[in-house]
Amino acid sequence: MRQIEVLDLIIIPDEYSVSRNGQSIQLPKLSYQLLIYFIENAGQLCTIEQISEAVWGATIVSNDTVVQRITLLRKSLGDDPKKPKYIESIRGRGYRFIQSYLPSKPQRKKTSISLLAFGSALCLVTAFWLQNNYQVANNPLLQTVDYGLVDRGNYYLGIGQSENIERAIDLFRQALDIYPDDHHAQVGLSLALSRSVCRYGQNANRAQEANSLASAAIKSDETYALAQHALAYSWDCLGNLELALKHYLMASELSEDNARSISSAAHLFETKGQLLKAYSFNKQAKALQSDQPLADLQLARIYELLKFTSQAEAAYQKLFILYPDNVFINEAFPRFLFFQGRFNEAKETFEKVMARDIKRHDILLNYATLIWLLEGKDDALSWFKQAAQANPNYSFTTTVLKILEGQFSESQGKSKITEINTRIQKGDTWPINYIEASLLSLWVLKDQQQAIELLHKSVKLGYLNSEYLAISPLFAGLNGLPEFYQIIDNINQQRATLHQTFLAQYPEPFVTAPK
Repeated sequence: MRQIEVLDLIIIPDEYSVSRNGQSIQLPKLSYQLLIYFIENAGQLCTIEQISEAVWGATIVSNDTVVQRITLLRKSLGDDPKKPKYIESIRGRGYRFIQSYLPSKPQRKKTSISLLAFGSALCLVTAFWLQNNYQVANNPLLQTVDYGLVDRGNYYLGIGQSENIERAIDLFRQALDIYPDDHHAQVGLSLALSRSVCRYGQNANRAQEANSLASAAIKSDETYALAQHALAYSWDCLGNLELALKHYLMASELSEDNARSISSAAHLFETKGQLLKAYSFNKQAKALQSDQPLADLQLARIYELLKFTSQAEAAYQKLFILYPDNVFINEAFPRFLFFQGRFNEAKETFEKVMARDIKRHDILLNYATLIWLLEGKDDALSWFKQAAQANPNYSFTTTVLKILEGQFSESQGKSKITEINTRIQKGDTWPINYIEASLLSLWVLKDQQQAIELLHKSVKLGYLNSEYLAISPLFAGLNGLPEFYQIIDNINQQRATLHQTFLAQYPEPFVTAPK
């Protein structure tokens, strides 16, 4: 029987057996196949595409699924990715199995066994099977959650469209019905639930459940990078920017090749106005995974905020063509045109987005604002309603609609501002919160000075969108106030300073649209 020795590992391919120092290492079938593939290609660089084709064959899987499977294999082998003993990450390129292997002499199989010993062993095995495996044995489809339900759930999660997220949620729930403590299924379900909230406006209770699932997985293994990412994503969807950033950074530290967490952290740095740090993190994400449209999108946004307008436009336009089903890209390009004052082009592009049947709240909100400017407030109101309906969890759009419909009394406006301040104190430090409070002060309380003070607070949290303040008719009530124009000038000056700092840190040739 063929036997392979790799350092302290002994692998017997015919028996799907892996052991170390006489102790068996249990590997799911896919992890075992992955290990054999690495061993057979020891010393060679293996790309994600090569691994996917060799291990999954004709089944289409996402890069994240492959990376997660490698992470699981490393954990099973006790291999530290920062100090690898077996599997080495080659930044931005793939993986390499470090240790070459030695085929050992075939082992002679013992064929004689006493009838009494055989009968005793059979009785023990039968009793164990009856006691522990009745449910799984009677459902062959679910004999192992790992390479059935969870992998298929990850497949649908990787596709990312709303209906596929729901399929992924269903598969992960089935897995947890059978294996309630399986932390891979917990993390998969957590990610799927968070995405349904953040991207598709499902009830925020799902994000709370996602948070609990990710926390349970981390209790099982604090070094599980994907669980830390899932926890960060749930905090992100719940609005807690500080905790989200903390756990994205933890996830990126636990796994050097974690492009997703690095890119997510970059987005939050940009939200906080830390553009150079956001740029650096996005570049890291791109170096790890070149086909990162969200990193490209974030780089375009950074170019826009730094006033590299032509580079930003080129990047947005390319992404808009290449990724017609990406909700964030579909929101970004027409918004860019709008804030550049190119209203007719923006309107045409918004309508292309809606023809693609993409109805994200940000898209509808910006379109409503544009229609207000072009055709009047009455024509815009139905679009503001659609924006609020698209994501009832998003407080800003709901508040804007209620303001325009005159639904706030003065006392209700004060209560809402108090609620917003409480959210901020608890970690929901998104700058848009103070923009919302400022509008309540202006429209409901009729207090221009308080509205100005709240705008200042938003800028302190990192708000840099001076174009929105200047263009939006929602802030028309502040026009003519020197303090309002000073806020816009301060933001623009801050962006100009960042522009110069960026050029000093990154030479001119690097200021190009992402490829």
